[in-house]
Amino acid sequence: MIVELLLSLIILFALLLVYIIISRNKNIKEEKESIPETHEHRIPLPSLKDEIIKEKVQPTKQAQEWFEEGVKNQSEGNYDMAINNYLKALKIFTKKDYPYLFATIQNNLGVIYRKLSHETNSEIYLDDAIRAYEESIEVYARLGYLNELAMAYNNLALVYKEYGDLTGKKNFYYDAIQSFNEALKLYKIEDHPTEYTSIHNNLGKIYQKLAEFENEKENILNAIESFEEASKIFKIMSKFIGGISASEDYAHIQQNLGELHSRLSKIEEKQKNILKAVEHFKNALKVYQVEEYPQKYAYIQNRIGEIFLFKEGIMEGKDLRNLIYYSKQMKKEKYKKKTAKKTGKGEKKEVVEEEIYGIEEEEIRKENLSNAIKAYNSALKVYTMDENPIEYAVTQNNLGMAYCVLAGITKEERNFYNSIDAYKEALKVYTLDTYPEEYALINNNLGITYSLLSEIRDKEENLLNAIDAYKEALKVYTLDTHPEEYVSVNYNLGRLYRILSEIRDKEENLLNAIDAYKEALKVYTLDTYPEEYANLYKELGKIYLTLFEISKEEENLNNVINAYRESLKFYNLQDYPLDYAEIQTNMGITYRTLSTYSEKEENLNKSIEAFNEALKVYTLQDNPLEYATVQNNIGISYRNLAMITDMSENFHKAMEAYEEALKVYTLKDYPREYAMLQNNIGNIYAILAGLKMKVGFEQGIPMLSA
Repeated sequence: MIVELLLSLIILFALLLVYIIISRNKNIKEEKESIPETHEHRIPLPSLKDEIIKEKVQPTKQAQEWFEEGVKNQSEGNYDMAINNYLKALKIFTKKDYPYLFATIQNNLGVIYRKLSHETNSEIYLDDAIRAYEESIEVYARLGYLNELAMAYNNLALVYKEYGDLTGKKNFYYDAIQSFNEALKLYKIEDHPTEYTSIHNNLGKIYQKLAEFENEKENILNAIESFEEASKIFKIMSKFIGGISASEDYAHIQQNLGELHSRLSKIEEKQKNILKAVEHFKNALKVYQVEEYPQKYAYIQNRIGEIFLFKEGIMEGKDLRNLIYYSKQMKKEKYKKKTAKKTGKGEKKEVVEEEIYGIEEEEIRKENLSNAIKAYNSALKVYTMDENPIEYAVTQNNLGMAYCVLAGITKEERNFYNSIDAYKEALKVYTLDTYPEEYALINNNLGITYSLLSEIRDKEENLLNAIDAYKEALKVYTLDTHPEEYVSVNYNLGRLYRILSEIRDKEENLLNAIDAYKEALKVYTLDTYPEEYANLYKELGKIYLTLFEISKEEENLNNVINAYRESLKFYNLQDYPLDYAEIQTNMGITYRTLSTYSEKEENLNKSIEAFNEALKVYTLQDNPLEYATVQNNIGISYRNLAMITDMSENFHKAMEAYEEALKVYTLKDYPREYAMLQNNIGNIYAILAGLKMKVGFEQGIPMLSA
C-alpha cells in the first residue's frame, strides 16, 4: 500500500515537473496594453493548452505522405495546402476502414478551420470546424479512445466559445460549457494537470462572459468556482517547489478572480468580496512585478485603488458625490449617540460602546483611503503623462478623490492640497478642447475640494477658487446635454454664493445664489425630484429673508413665504417633522414681519398659526430649546396682535406663551433670555395695569393707592 502511494506521488510529481517546464519556457515578453475603460473588460489570458494535433499514425504509404505533408503545411501556416493534403488522405483513411486515422485528420482539420476563422472573422470556418470535431468525437467515442475524445471535446468547446465571442449569442457559450464538461469527465487533475487547468480556466472565462448577459450572480459564482479549480495545480505545486505559484498563468487566474469578486461585491456581501478581490489582485502582483510587467502591474494597482474607493462608497462613478454630503461628513461627530441619556448604568455603558465604535469606524475609513492612495501612487510609477497620458489622467483623478475624502476625515490641509495637485495633473491631459467631458468632471471635483478646504483655511480665496472651477465645468455641462450634472453644479454654486455673501458683496452674491438655485429648479421639479425641489425652495426662503434684511422690501417677504409654501409640498408633518417644524417657524417670523407692511391683523394670525404648527413637533420634553424659541415668538406675535384687537385677551395669551418659554429659559441656564422674557412680561403687566386704571377712571371705580 505504501509502495503504491509513493509510486503515485512520484508520477504526480513527474507530471508537475512537466507542467513547470512548459510554464517556465513560455515566452514572457510582455505586450503593451492599454487599461480597459471599465473593469468588466479583462486583459485577455493566453490559453494554457488549447488544441492538440495528432501527428503519429500508421497509414498506407500514399495516404501517409499526404498526411505528413498536411502536418508540415499546417505547422508552417500554409493552411490551404494542408487542407488539400488532409482531404486527399481522407479518400483513403475513411471512417469505415481507418476510423482512428480518419478521426485524427478531422481533429487537425478542425484546428485549421479555427485558425482560418481568426484570420477572416468568418462564421463559415467555425461551422466547418464544428463539423470536423463532431466527426472525430463520434469515432473516438465509439472506439473508446478516451484521451483523444477528451482532446476533441476540448477543441470543439473552444470553437463554440469563439462563436459566442463573434456573434454575441449566449447559446454558443452554453454549448462550449457542455463540451468542456464532457472533456472534464476524462481529464482528471492527477492524470492531466495541464489540460484540467486549461479547461477550468476557459470555463471561468465563459461564465465571466455569460454574467454580462444574464443571471449575473449565478454566473459570477460559477466563474469563481472554475478559476478556483484552475488554481489547484498551483497550490499543489507550491507544496513541492517553492515559488512555483509565481507563474504568468497563475497571475492571470488570480487577476480574473479579483475582477469577479469585485463584481460580486456590488451584488452581495460587499466587505467580504472586496477583501477577496484585493487578496487575489495582490497574489497576481507577486508575479506582475513592476520591472517585468509594468503595464499589468500598474493596471492591477489601479484596480486595487478603485476597490478601496468603492469600499468607501466613492467609486460609484468617476466624480465625487454632492458637495453637501462631504461637508456634512467633515462636520460629523465621531460619536453617534453623544446626546443619549446617561441616567442608568446600562445606558451609560451603551453610550461608551457607541463612541468606541465611532473611533474604530473612522480608523477603518482612513486605512481604506490610505490603501487606495498607496495603490494609485504605485500605478503612477508606470503611468507617465508622456507614455500613458490617459491612464495617467485617470489615476490622478482617482488619487484626487481619495485625498479629498481622506482630508474630510482627518481635516489635514496637506491632503486637500494633494487632492488639488492631483486634479491639476489630470487637467494637463484632459483639456477643454480635447476631452471636454473629463475636463468638466475634474473641475467639478476640484470645486468640491476647494469648497471643503474653505471650511478650514482661507475661506474667501478657496470659495472663489471653487466657484471658478464650477464655472469651468458649466462650459461643458449644459441643461440640454447634461441635465443632471448641470443641476448638480448649479446646486453647489448656489450654496457657495450664499456662504460667500457672508464675507463680501452680500446682496450681489445672494442674487447669484438665487440665480443658481433657479437654474437647478429647471431639472429638480416636484414630480421628478421632490426632495431636491423642496430643499432648494427651503434654501431660497432663507436667502430671500436675508435679502429682506438688506433691502427692507416687502417683495422679498412675499418671496420667502412663497418659497416655504413650495417646500411644504414635500416636507409634511408625518414624514419630515423636523423640516416641517423649522419651515413653519421661519414662516411664522416672516408673517409677523410682513404684518408691519400690510394686512397687520391677518398676517399676525397667520404668524401664530404657523408657530402652533411648529409646536406639533417641538415639545418641551424632546426639543426644549426649539420649544422655548417658538413660545417666545408666539408671545411676541400675540403682544403685537393685542395692540390691534382684543388687547386684554391677546396680552394674556402672550404672557402664557412667555411663561412656557421660561420653563426652559431659567435664570441659571439662560440668564439673558430669562431677563428678556421677564421684561416682556413686565411690560404687558404695566400695559394691563394702565388699561385697568383707565377703565376705572372712566367708570368712576375707586382705585387703591399705595
